[in-house]
Amino acid sequence: MNVAGVVAVVTGGASGIGFGIAAALARRGAKVVIADIEAERALVAAERLRDEGLEATGVFLDVIDEASWATLAQVAAGHWDQPVQLLFNNAGVGAPGTVHGVSRQTWDWVFKVNVEGVYLGVRTVAPAMLASGLPCAIINTASEHALGLPDSVTGGISAAYTAAKHAVMGYSLCARRDFEGTNIAVGVICPGPVATDIWNSFRNRHGDFGGPRTLRVEGETPMSQHLPAAAAGERIVAQLQDGAFFIFTNGPNEAAVIDRYQREVTTAIAAFRDRYPD
Repeated sequence: MNVAGVVAVVTGGASGIGFGIAAALARRGAKVVIADIEAERALVAAERLRDEGLEATGVFLDVIDEASWATLAQVAAGHWDQPVQLLFNNAGVGAPGTVHGVSRQTWDWVFKVNVEGVYLGVRTVAPAMLASGLPCAIINTASEHALGLPDSVTGGISAAYTAAKHAVMGYSLCARRDFEGTNIAVGVICPGPVATDIWNSFRNRHGDFGGPRTLRVEGETPMSQHLPAAAAGERIVAQLQDGAFFIFTNGPNEAAVIDRYQREVTTAIAAFRDRYPD
């Protein structure tokens, strides 16, 4: 898909992978709406791009709130007086915790943001995309975890995050099926280790789920050793332009995940067929 001249919404766009995507889109001529729950950071991020002579605006968005999405849709379509053709459902949160140890509040919050936020984005934007008849795309951010990789055994992003990203993968597969034959293409991003601030997600936790708190989760590898978010954004947008469904950031990591996961599934299927040949 050619992104030049199109209006593109990037959620969670004020920092990390989201800003990397926004910058890569803007440098290819897209008109970028940086949507983020941290409104001030969204405005600053958009200003950074405008300082380069690029087209960008920053807006507040709480991805779990339908009214917030409705407002975003109006602002995004009205700012340049043209329909939204690209939606990157990128906003997401991470939290520590084992499958039995993560609190109910944290579990519900992670699923609300990471899964329902994607659903609300598609539900809000897709009807206008379909009505426009223009080439459009919806790209959802899952994770390499959704390819069969559980999170670090020593901590880091947790079981709730991994489970939620599997849900985003399933939803994206359904979206590809449901939009087949229409003007909407679908993609799913499976980032590997990228330098982001996701380990500080609790700073924006909603009041219904316990409210903000200071909690930084340290992983096995320092963020400084991860792929820069700007590089991830460039790789993601390049793959979007090529029409890819599965979109990656760190090739070798994903290759190892796919090899291990596929081998295990293939072995299990072979064992089943041996036991039940009919």
